[in-house]
Amino acid sequence: MPRAIVTALDGMGWLDAESPAARDDSAETLRTAAFARAGIGFAGRHHGEILQGAWRAPNGTERVGAGPADPIRTVIRAGAPAGGSARAPGTMGPVACLLTMPVPQHGSRACFARLSGSPLQVRPAWKVKAARAARLALDFLGENRAGGVLTVECPVPAGLGLGSSTSDVVAAIRAVCDAHGMSIESDRLARLAVEAEGAIDPIMFEEGVLFAPRRGRVLERWAGGFPEFLVVSVDTDPGGSGVDTLSMPVPRYSAAELDQYEELIWRARTAFGERDAAALAAVATRSAELNQRFLPMRGFGELRALTRQPRCLGLQISHSGTVAGLLFDPEAGHAEADGVRRAVQTLGMRCLGVFRAGAGREAGKA
Repeated sequence: MPRAIVTALDGMGWLDAESPAARDDSAETLRTAAFARAGIGFAGRHHGEILQGAWRAPNGTERVGAGPADPIRTVIRAGAPAGGSARAPGTMGPVACLLTMPVPQHGSRACFARLSGSPLQVRPAWKVKAARAARLALDFLGENRAGGVLTVECPVPAGLGLGSSTSDVVAAIRAVCDAHGMSIESDRLARLAVEAEGAIDPIMFEEGVLFAPRRGRVLERWAGGFPEFLVVSVDTDPGGSGVDTLSMPVPRYSAAELDQYEELIWRARTAFGERDAAALAAVATRSAELNQRFLPMRGFGELRALTRQPRCLGLQISHSGTVAGLLFDPEAGHAEADGVRRAVQTLGMRCLGVFRAGAGREAGKA
């Protein structure tokens, strides 16, 4: 069995990450950074979503303050009913939300070299979101007139829905802070990142969170830990042009869909508390089905049928990309994974690798 998904993805080379029309040679920048006051920042990656939809404040959740930057304080009552739960008067309306599938390896690596009297530069030059994030981080630190050179490397391909741009942005912010001898807490980092990118993934948080990607806010923090899965990663459209996430319109959900998402969130919350992989896989599968109205995935029906393979618990997808993951019982082995890999190939899709997600496993082992 392959060591991990990153073996396959890193093998593509980081030049594939954003498919630039032209690329800068960053060797000189790296040499310059060695003699400057440099900081290093790393960021994680993800594998699409377990759940993406809309969140309605459950009973016991309250909005603090009135401005868009105010925090959301969540107090989940044990045993809250699924669907149709009473909500306190004056709580916020439906908010776009997601729960991502973690991958236990690094994504982007950024180096920021502080150079006095220099404008802010980024290498490669087409990493414009990372450059914007670096500028915001400098302003946040009170370095409004400061500049330097930001170098970003990312092995994660763009367009599949793996969070490559957010990984660049997060790594850039951390590198700038590190160069100034500062650390930044995750909630603040998320707010800077969403200002730089417009919509982000919650890769800056280590715990499981239900996240508002266009607000940069944690809606709910779930105790219990992410249930374990063995994940077979699939590119459903190899050779395609991918998906530009930010160009997609925000989905408009019906009242019936909002009710379904409310129930799915409750089920996901419960699955975290009980570390129930099968229950969380069922949530992922239903969320993927609901998303077909907004962005149909090539071969989705055939992939859905593959969940009937032995020890396969369900299917998760990138709701705004082309990647999918067949979720297996964590105790599944070579036979189950190899069987589904062969079936994927017959569908004209590409198997990117196999990895383990969730708590309790040593990162990088499969």
